Amino acid sequence: MKWLRTLILFERGGVLESPDWGDLHQSYLRAIAKIDNPRGSGRLKLREKVRQPNGQWSRNGVNYLKARFLEHMKGDEGWLPEGLVQLKSEAISPELRLYPSMMPHREPVTSTFGGFDFVTSGTQGAKVAIEWETGNISSSHRSMNKLAIALQLGIIQVGVLIVPSRSLYQHLTDRVGNISELSGYLNMWAGMATGIERGLLAVTVVEHDDLTVDEAFPYLTVGMDGRAEQGRKKGRLAE
Repeated sequence: MKWLRTLILFERGGVLESPDWGDLHQSYLRAIAKIDNPRGSGRLKLREKVRQPNGQWSRNGVNYLKARFLEHMKGDEGWLPEGLVQLKSEAISPELRLYPSMMPHREPVTSTFGGFDFVTSGTQGAKVAIEWETGNISSSHRSMNKLAIALQLGIIQVGVLIVPSRSLYQHLTDRVGNISELSGYLNMWAGMATGIERGLLAVTVVEHDDLTVDEAFPYLTVGMDGRAEQGRKKGRLAE
């Protein structure tokens, strides 16, 4: 798999020049480069999307890519996962005002944020959270918001979202998050650095190495959760 670019949305407190960031970035780029298909080939080859006679598309699943990334981060790069980091609802409920009484009010946070895909610590102690996008575009927005909030609260010091390029996105499951659809919102997330003393938020864009139209070349397996299962039922995705 190819690394295309890493976008720094904001950085505070010298994280960019620290060994924590430098070591982490080089390490996860090596893990990305080791994601191959077929396994052992050294390159990520994918079957091109194909329109079926019923007008729907056959595409590749995404869970394989995330699983291989985590495999290399832990097995080859030696990063130790440190469990889930949960965002506590009471910590993110702002003091608001009611209208027209203008009385102070805190709205209860009843939604759940869940954990990050991978949480670890850098060599200098910075807490790191990485999200690998396998969901739809709404999932990408949730991941970015969650990373930004965790940075604002000081729970993590480095937040990274890894997303497909526009070219890769076309051959993956229906509506998976991608940099093209996120690009219009980057300025909003860049503006969330206010009040952060030390933290870095980044987006890394990845892409396949090769495409093939060989009908004997299998698509990556489609998962059984979320939109992948919905797409399967509609006949959108390859079995």
